[in-house]
Amino acid sequence: MEGLTDGEYLVLAPLEAGEPRPLFEIADDFVRCVVGTLPTIEQIAAVLGPGAVSMAAHRLIEVRRFQFWPMPWPDGVPTTPADLGTAAIWSEHDGDCLVARITEAGLRWL
Repeated sequence: MEGLTDGEYLVLAPLEAGEPRPLFEIADDFVRCVVGTLPTIEQIAAVLGPGAVSMAAHRLIEVRRFQFWPMPWPDGVPTTPADLGTAAIWSEHDGDCLVARITEAGLRWL
């Protein structure tokens, strides 16, 4: 998509349908597209993290923290772009789950 970095596109495209998606599912979508050696979680975070931070900062996506998923969207705790800077959020693990949803501004961007 014109005007988006690769990382931004890889985060935004799976959200296009308007349904919230856990960040680890977005990472899984990315890994399925990789040809050759599969990337490490650190490499995934290096590609997707800056895109998620940028789009959250520009309010193209909203990211909320949930104790588990799925849950009703209003039950999630809003995050800040700074919360998106660690590699661990891109893998499924016990504990909190970060879930992204495209905003109206993000839909207009598409």
